[in-house]
Amino acid sequence: MNFFRALIGTCKGTGVFIRLLPQSAGKALWHLVLLAVISSLFILLCSYSDMSDELDETFRRLKENFGNIIVDSNGVRPQNMNRQNSLLLANNRFRVNYVPSVEKDKLPEIDAGEVNMGFLWTPVMLSSWIKTGDDKFLLIPYAYCSGELLPAVSKERSAIMPYIKDNTSLKHKLFCQFSALNWQALNDYCKSTYISVSFLGNLFGTIFQVLFFVTMFSFILNLSGNTGRPVLKYRERFVIGIYASFPPILIASFFPAFDLPFLSFNSVYIICFSLYLIIVFTRLQLDLNLRAAAKLK
Repeated sequence: MNFFRALIGTCKGTGVFIRLLPQSAGKALWHLVLLAVISSLFILLCSYSDMSDELDETFRRLKENFGNIIVDSNGVRPQNMNRQNSLLLANNRFRVNYVPSVEKDKLPEIDAGEVNMGFLWTPVMLSSWIKTGDDKFLLIPYAYCSGELLPAVSKERSAIMPYIKDNTSLKHKLFCQFSALNWQALNDYCKSTYISVSFLGNLFGTIFQVLFFVTMFSFILNLSGNTGRPVLKYRERFVIGIYASFPPILIASFFPAFDLPFLSFNSVYIICFSLYLIIVFTRLQLDLNLRAAAKLK
């Protein structure tokens, strides 16, 4: 059975699953990947507009506060040096800190409140950071003065400023991941990064979650098989589990796509999958029992 017939059939009812039993595990996995791609694209297309508007507003406020980004012999600096050096953005979820001197200034409390990501800006490095633990941060350099390329690194809070000091200097040339170092180029870069990260994150997250729960339920159902009744082989349970995930994936995709409240993709998928899988296996057991009884006559 091809992908679209399987997708439509699983959404219409449980009658299609008896015809999906002979389907190979490889083909079922391929169909899962196709649906995960469709789901990830749907979420991305629906959420991109709001994200893009939010980024545009964020960078408008950055330019308003800091002015243009100046690059000269003194490094990478804001045009407006007399404005505030810390700016909270994106509904208080994102913070930008400018530290005028790596030598003299200490690291500000970049994650104050509930902020888990932001920009750390010094004359020798402009980087983003993501909080990964109580006192650990992933530092991603975008533009920096260094004698070598600097990859993303994980650092403890106390090691961030020493790392910048040890690996950057105004004596070195400026590396930049953009064609030009300005707010618009940084905005465009963030949007393109969001597209790839969001799509791949949803894609692999969906595939991993489905395979984890399908494997787990297939094993549990194997242990609970009733003697004397037709029992599905493990491959068949695995295949049926994958196709039983199709309607839950579609339903769960609406929550991140339209930013619906209360529930996440994961929680909606788990609830719908658990309920639908019970219904599917009950229907399959009934169909198999009827077939077995018909053979005995």
